[in-house]
Amino acid sequence: MDTKQQLAEAQTLYAEWLKRKGMFYTKERALLLDFVMSRQGHFSADELLFELQKAQAKVSRATLYRSLNQMVEVGLLTESDFGHGHTHYEVSLGERPHVHFIFTDTGEVKEMHSQKIEDALSDLARKEGFSIKRYKIQVFGESRRIR
Repeated sequence: MDTKQQLAEAQTLYAEWLKRKGMFYTKERALLLDFVMSRQGHFSADELLFELQKAQAKVSRATLYRSLNQMVEVGLLTESDFGHGHTHYEVSLGERPHVHFIFTDTGEVKEMHSQKIEDALSDLARKEGFSIKRYKIQVFGESRRIR
């Protein structure tokens, strides 16, 4: 899916979700969604706020945090805590699920894809009559190179 299609799908999903919740797709939410969907990799709310301020966009911190939480609930973003004292976000719409390996000794975060884990989760969900909407797996450890 190219970025224009991804943004259009995100706009539709977010606007429909807000409508179901009795809220409106405001210009501030639209602006935030554009900024969020253009991001690559992991980012924090403060990093996003800094970029918005650099672009002279008028969005309050409260609106930013509320909107990021909504985007997670919609399934546009995933949130992770890598042990750095704040939440990291990344675009998940159209992305394959992955595992985060967090190296506690170096602070490095690696994304790993595992078909075996995906298959195991699918099998487990099917056996339990469960429909997976989203998941996150974070594995904390140390680098073998440093020991």
